[in-house]
Amino acid sequence: MSHAEVPGRGHDRAKVRSADAAVFKAVEHEAALEKEARRKENTVRRNSSQQNVRQVRSAPAVFQKNKTEQNREPAKKTRQPKRGSRKDMAAYGLRKKRRFTTPLLIILLIVLLAGIAAVWAITVFEEDTDLIVRERTIEAGSSADIGMYITGEPQFGEYVHCNLDFATVNYTIPQTIRFTITMYGMNFPCVLTIVDTTAPVAEGIPQTMFSIDPIPPVEECITNIYDLNDVTVSWAEVPDISGGGKLTAKALIVDSSGNETIVEVPFNVTKDSIAPVIEGCEDIEVYIGDPIRFRENVTVTDDIDPNPTLEIDTSEVTRDEPGTYVVTYRAKDFTGNVSEVQISLTLNKKPSTYVEPEDVYAEAEKVLNKITSDDMTDMEKALQITWWVRYNVYYISNSDNSSWTRAAYDALVKREGNCYNYAMCAKALFDVAGIENMIIVRDPYIYNPHFWNYINIDGEWYHCDSTPRIGYDSYFFMYTTKELKNFWHNGWNGYNFPEDLYPESATESVQKRINYSGHKIRN
Repeated sequence: MSHAEVPGRGHDRAKVRSADAAVFKAVEHEAALEKEARRKENTVRRNSSQQNVRQVRSAPAVFQKNKTEQNREPAKKTRQPKRGSRKDMAAYGLRKKRRFTTPLLIILLIVLLAGIAAVWAITVFEEDTDLIVRERTIEAGSSADIGMYITGEPQFGEYVHCNLDFATVNYTIPQTIRFTITMYGMNFPCVLTIVDTTAPVAEGIPQTMFSIDPIPPVEECITNIYDLNDVTVSWAEVPDISGGGKLTAKALIVDSSGNETIVEVPFNVTKDSIAPVIEGCEDIEVYIGDPIRFRENVTVTDDIDPNPTLEIDTSEVTRDEPGTYVVTYRAKDFTGNVSEVQISLTLNKKPSTYVEPEDVYAEAEKVLNKITSDDMTDMEKALQITWWVRYNVYYISNSDNSSWTRAAYDALVKREGNCYNYAMCAKALFDVAGIENMIIVRDPYIYNPHFWNYINIDGEWYHCDSTPRIGYDSYFFMYTTKELKNFWHNGWNGYNFPEDLYPESATESVQKRINYSGHKIRN
């Protein structure tokens, strides 16, 4: 090539460079078209065809052929322009850019790990916070703790806190307590509700009473009351006890929360309709001015009341005037039942021969000191009294029987008298010895009454008669009523008396223990 051709060569090289630049731009443009075709296939198809036409017009001849061939192909599917191969690009002095894939992968891995960590943290937070129960209700008297509000085990328990000290809560009082549980820095408001739905418990105290008694206060009929809080007690239902029987009252127990309990109280009610019994009342005959022993030998008993009252009505008696008056004995038990017994009180003027009781007992004591000793039993003393009267008083038919004191005094001092004197003399000695006794009078009788003594020894009543009998040189000591009525002498008995007016006699005989001749008690 000559030097004249050099400029022309330079001009050709310039054209080549210009063509290369055009090719490079065409390659970049084709890459852009490829991306656009992926997003919008239909749009890319039209745009690609138009762009290819323009590109072919400005492209070098080396690409015209390819373009012409592409246009000849059927337009079934838009073919994507191919990027220049390494060889083609090298022919035009081009190189593919080196991609920085390793740093990108590292960045992607870090992002992925961060995402995984974030997802895990969110999952843990959601799962653990779902364990929190916001409200709990418990019965008064029980207790609570934070475990009731966290139903599982948080993965990081050290980050769970509560601002309530459960140990300081008074669980006996119904109340609502609000507090906060903090988990992973977030606060969760919670509520503890203490309720009292348990009714009080108690027991009834069985009551034994009478139909006239008042209903006792309910507080006295209930025991063993238990509740966490204060209670009130009242009668809910009270039976009518006037008719007696086994009844039931109902007590109402209410605590401060309004819980109620009905407790039954058994009532065993006795309706007392039996009046007291008065025994031992006898007609009395005394002298004006003498003491009247209305209560002597009188007893009052009741089936229920251990201490019935006895009232003696002497309102009709004129003490300083002779005559016969009515005296009323009136007994009453604590339930109000009343019984009455009437007797006749005869007041007589004292005879001129009257002896005061004190004088009689003084003479009796003289005799008793001679025939008894302090170490004797009542049975032994009574035997000595009966024996002494029998063998130291002489029987006479006619004597002064104007008063029992006169008769007893004559027997003690004069040592004479009839059966009345014998009986009254023994009575005075029994009285001084402290032996309970009474006088029995034969009734009915044909010619003359007869008198003998009835004594109480060791709680049993026995008959004693110291009056001598014709042809019977002995005496009766501590006979039972049966033994006395079975005694017959000279064809007759003579011991008739109204048994219902006197205490019942003993039934077991003691006659084998009596030594009548030696007036001793056999062991």
